[in-house]
Amino acid sequence: MKTVTDNAQQKCKLDDYDVISDILGCHKTLVKLYAEAIIECADENLRELLHTLMNECAADQYDAFRYMNENGMYETTCADCNEITCACEKYCSCSANC
Repeated sequence: MKTVTDNAQQKCKLDDYDVISDILGCHKTLVKLYAEAIIECADENLRELLHTLMNECAADQYDAFRYMNENGMYETTCADCNEITCACEKYCSCSANC
């Protein structure tokens, strides 16, 4: 005899894509939240801790992205060399003037 829980689980099956997409999205959000906490924090020790946690989270996010990319779940295209050069010139010159 099936219970209500059994029926709910049957209707709500998650595949690899569903799970890894949620993981990727959560890690992206966490990295942003850690960054915001860092720029609002005055205590140096807490800033260092938050920075460490943000870097670990970013590494986990990249692992999730790589898994998706390698399994055809998150396709990317290579940027044209001219586009990369233009972006570098645009943003590198901006930071040099700051």
